[in-house]
Amino acid sequence: MTHHHKYPAGTVIVGLGTKCGLFLLTSQDRVTWNIEATSLSKGRIFSAIFDQRNGCRLFAAENGDFFGSFIRYSDDFGQSWQEPRQGIQFPPQSDLKLQNIWTIVPGRASEPDVVYAGVDPASLWMSTDRGETWEPNPALLSHPSRSQWGPGAGGLCLHTIIADPTRPSRMWIGISAVGCMRTDDGGRSWVFANKNTRAGFLPDPYPEFGQCIHRLVQHPTQPDVLYQQNHCGIYKSLNAGEDWIDIQHNLPSEFGFPIALDPHHPETLFVVVEDPQGRHNSGTHFTVYRTENAGEQWTPQTHGLPEGQGVRMGVLRHALCTDSLNPCGVYAGTKTGQLFASNDRGDNWQLIADFLPPIYSVTATVLL
Repeated sequence: MTHHHKYPAGTVIVGLGTKCGLFLLTSQDRVTWNIEATSLSKGRIFSAIFDQRNGCRLFAAENGDFFGSFIRYSDDFGQSWQEPRQGIQFPPQSDLKLQNIWTIVPGRASEPDVVYAGVDPASLWMSTDRGETWEPNPALLSHPSRSQWGPGAGGLCLHTIIADPTRPSRMWIGISAVGCMRTDDGGRSWVFANKNTRAGFLPDPYPEFGQCIHRLVQHPTQPDVLYQQNHCGIYKSLNAGEDWIDIQHNLPSEFGFPIALDPHHPETLFVVVEDPQGRHNSGTHFTVYRTENAGEQWTPQTHGLPEGQGVRMGVLRHALCTDSLNPCGVYAGTKTGQLFASNDRGDNWQLIADFLPPIYSVTATVLL
């Protein structure tokens, strides 16, 4: 076990990307929490992730209105930051201009120097040197259908990347509002994986592409099993995205952004669904819904969560996550600056941070 200079092994660190910088919450027992601001304190942080495959490097995607969007990394828990030697930037002759960096994802355990990033306009970027230099995936940039892709309300954003740990040549991506895509040849070609997912806002509700996928997760031991939260429902696939099964069932809304699963009990999933017009909780109780049978039945988990006529809370696509402990912790950050946490798989909740800027992303890491 490695003891870091600042935190002991076993510390749970929750990274909060907000409208005004990155915060870290730390705990030894998931009951008492400490919060501190990092020196990344100005931009919109859409993604922040600890990579422990080779040391402990913290990556963050910082987006600004005036100075642009940047990947930054820190090897001292956010006290100081470095920029890549060659960052994410389209060449001057390209008709594409970087709008936002949406997600940063460490590569497979077998590829300790590989890191991926997804951006708007929809493109997949890869680094093979721990984030020092970045190159785009050319096949996605030149996909034959690209001229027909349309943005979601948040832009044409590639927000989800899943590198299959069991097949080095297979990967899934989620693009709003294009849908799910998969490569089976290491990124040399991409196919759509949207069969039976709805796009109720289009004349044809079941197109080949054009769905507004909001988030995608993979079963940790059955790699062909995927789950997604969509603009129009919640789905699971049993065959790597070849087709999808609607598992909305008794949820009060088909609209929501985030989805997360319990890594020790992966038929247990968590979602937040919302009023599609107001984009906040349906009804008067802020609710995280849980299924323990892969979506056959959903139950509201509300103990410790706020209720009242004035409760208007929403959770964005990257702002719900679980940790790797057992029982798993669940963390939900809101657009109004609250972070709620459960240390018992959603049975009970506590408010562990308040009065923060709007929360864009939440990730939980247990230090090795």
